[in-house]
Amino acid sequence: MQEIFESTYPEELYLIKPKVTVVIPVPWTEVKEAEKTLLSKILGAVKQSLDSVTIKQQSLLDLSLWGEKPERVLCFSPAEGLPKFEVLPTQGTSVIVSLPLPELLTNDEAKKKLWAGLKMMFS
Repeated sequence: MQEIFESTYPEELYLIKPKVTVVIPVPWTEVKEAEKTLLSKILGAVKQSLDSVTIKQQSLLDLSLWGEKPERVLCFSPAEGLPKFEVLPTQGTSVIVSLPLPELLTNDEAKKKLWAGLKMMFS
């Protein structure tokens, strides 16, 4: 009986983790080079890259519009009523809301707060 099972199901099964999703308020083509570089550094700090994440454009964060919920969301768009730089668990998804990328470029204190939240989310 064991031989039949082994030959009936020879393939291996893999668990594929959902990609990290990055939410930005403008289309990717409108993101400036300095902002892309900053985002790349932020992602690199948590062992991600621009190629390994999904970029979504939403002028205002609204997870209810998403068919598939990712495990982790980094939001650089406005999110009404949500605290910034904290890991917010919601229906199987962890969300961190940050300042928009242009504001982060010049705000070192906000970068430190974001890093603290990212360490919690990715640990």
